Amino acid sequence: MKKNITTSCLVLLSLFILSGCSKIYTALGDKNMEQLQYVKAAKNYEKAVSKKSDNVAQKKLANTYRLMNETKKGVDAYAKVINQPNAEPIDRFYYAQMLIANKKHSEAATILREYIKSNPGDKMAENMLKSCEAPEAFMKDTAKYIVTNAKIGNVTEFYGPVQYKDGLVISASIDGKGKDKVPQTGKSYYKLYFTKKDKSGSYSAPEKINGNINKNKLHTASATYSKDGSVVYYTTSNTDGLSNAELLENVIGLKINKDTIANGSYLKAAEFPYNSKSYSVGHPALTADSKTMYFISDMPGGMGGTDVYETKWEGGKWAQPTNLGEKINSAGNEMYPFVDSLGNLYFSSNGHKSLGGLDIYKAMKTGNSWSQIENLNYPINSSRDDFGFMMYADSKTGYLSSNREGTDKIYEFILQASKVNIGGKIVSKVDGKPIAGAKIAVTDKARNITDTIVSAEDGSYAYALAPNTDFDVTVSKDGFFSQSEDITTVNQVGDITKDFSLEELVKGRPVVIDQVDDKGVRPIFYDYDKSEIRPDAFEALNKLVKRLKDNPKVTIELSSHTDCRGTDNYNQDLSFRRAKSAKNYIVSKGIKANRIKTKGYGESQPVNKCVDGILCNDDEYQANRRTEFKVIEIDK
Repeated sequence: MKKNITTSCLVLLSLFILSGCSKIYTALGDKNMEQLQYVKAAKNYEKAVSKKSDNVAQKKLANTYRLMNETKKGVDAYAKVINQPNAEPIDRFYYAQMLIANKKHSEAATILREYIKSNPGDKMAENMLKSCEAPEAFMKDTAKYIVTNAKIGNVTEFYGPVQYKDGLVISASIDGKGKDKVPQTGKSYYKLYFTKKDKSGSYSAPEKINGNINKNKLHTASATYSKDGSVVYYTTSNTDGLSNAELLENVIGLKINKDTIANGSYLKAAEFPYNSKSYSVGHPALTADSKTMYFISDMPGGMGGTDVYETKWEGGKWAQPTNLGEKINSAGNEMYPFVDSLGNLYFSSNGHKSLGGLDIYKAMKTGNSWSQIENLNYPINSSRDDFGFMMYADSKTGYLSSNREGTDKIYEFILQASKVNIGGKIVSKVDGKPIAGAKIAVTDKARNITDTIVSAEDGSYAYALAPNTDFDVTVSKDGFFSQSEDITTVNQVGDITKDFSLEELVKGRPVVIDQVDDKGVRPIFYDYDKSEIRPDAFEALNKLVKRLKDNPKVTIELSSHTDCRGTDNYNQDLSFRRAKSAKNYIVSKGIKANRIKTKGYGESQPVNKCVDGILCNDDEYQANRRTEFKVIEIDK
């Protein structure tokens, strides 16, 4: 009995000691987190949960892994957190993020559905769920880009390449020493370095840029240069007015600085006028003419997180910035804007539909509005963070940054000139039978070069189109009306299917003009005692114009009619005026007048019973007030 009591006491004492140790390590981790020392904090939280099952320490450990971007450890940690009594909905959201980063989209979708039940209307979560439910949508053309690791030596982490002279300026970190060591990572603060690629494809050892640009006590990164290379804007930690002690105790924001460059020396010029101690401003990107700058900020009034803003150089200063709005910005973070030589905007975001983490997106500007954003998909994007995109003026080669291999690195890419296949079948509109031997003329509109192929016995055809090009495709066959279509491969992903249904070309036969679901001959109609073209006739006339342009050897007759009301002579004249009105419209669209013959038939050819002496309703009269079209000549 005494032995049992002694054993029980020892067990209780051990539990008390372990409980106390757990709290001590948790407290130490908390202190580390206050100073943003994530690595040390994680080690202390790990010790805390190893000593005792501690729900509080477990959640803090999971959050620390997330902040460190240790996603594999984060998956295991959050899997435990979400089953704890102290679990909150946001824990499921973070768990889903970790799962996505590890390509576990199906599991993430299940977690997100649970999260959305308690947080309906969360746009970020809804976009994440849509991405998880259809991850294959980001794999549409995996051969479009070739992406390779840019092996730049002497630096451990690097990102954000920008073209400068004959090389690149990159944001890089090396193994930290003394004051240069970042508490969170143990590596050096990011600074700007210069490197260039030789003819063999090797990069020179990065050299730290001297002068004012790298003098900030903490980070300096994300540069953008004017076209002539005399001015540079860049991002630094906003350390103004902070002591060394305060640098360890505060969450430091970002600001944009400007330097001038003379004889290779970087001289301090000015701060960006919209910097603030209350919010961050950073990641500047100049347009080719240096008259517009894009940057990111979490200033008040945004869409959520950091947004992309635009400012213009007007009157010798930067104008008041404007938020790019909801087409670009989301409830998440938009970061690292870049503008190519054509004015297209690239940026990263974790708030739109993505493969996971930050993805790179493209938007084109038309006038004052932006196009729908385009996810650049795999392999430009991955399930991790992809950002820091830049493209050379050739619009084919460039760089991006990514932590897809665990740490921030720069990758080269080449846009493949992949062909877009077009194909389909050519059949007769009369009976649907295939038309063999039809000529398919494919014209590159920009270069005015035409290539011709013919359809096979089963009416099929196939052709490889060049990417990012506009084409005219015209199908012709003796005894049929030729037919053309405008085809574009600009921003085209995947192949194109286009079938053609050709109408027989027979002299004296009415021309079939399809309208909506009407597959028969449909004339155009007129109001009572009027010869003006009605709005509902323009669709048919425009299709007739296209038919005539596709078939320049065809001459047609416009046959016009009236209802039976009025005298024969008056109706004869009215029908002619109706034909003339239709001809004038067709000629105004570029068809030669000698290809259009006009004839008025008055009331002599009704399509129903409505003749003199027969009382009809409005619809029956209307059916006779018409102009029909028929082929009367076919030049050889």
